[in-house]
Amino acid sequence: MSAIDLAITIAGTAVVLAPIDPQALRDTEPTPAATPTLPACTALLLAHADSTLAARVRAALGMPGRQMREDEGETARRVSMWSQYELNALYERVDGTVTTRTVQRSTHGGESTWEATEITVSVDLPGVGAVEIFTDWDEATGGRDLPLMQAIPDATLIPA
Repeated sequence: MSAIDLAITIAGTAVVLAPIDPQALRDTEPTPAATPTLPACTALLLAHADSTLAARVRAALGMPGRQMREDEGETARRVSMWSQYELNALYERVDGTVTTRTVQRSTHGGESTWEATEITVSVDLPGVGAVEIFTDWDEATGGRDLPLMQAIPDATLIPA
């Protein structure tokens, strides 16, 4: 752990474990029901931890420098790939468990939606933990003979 990560961890722990004066809570006006907001410091620490984990995951997968794309459904531990060929190349390197599921996709503006079959490779990366790498099946580009596709427990889940 670097000195910066250690300092951030210590600062985050101090914020979380700081004593709370119950009288101060009783003296405040009740707030209307709303989404609770995190203190700015805690939010920054969580964002840093998330981006640090995302960088470690992507480096372990052989994609250093690739940023997390939240608008594409990515998280620190969930990484998207462009195609089943790209996902297959990764699967052949890291192995893992292959599953599929039906998902609803939409354009960024939400003007149109469609049903897609998502292919996911779940893997436990050393020093990182459980990670999912996914893409949508694209019949037009083919690839039913890929090792990735052969590893799907029930290949009938992929539409013909």
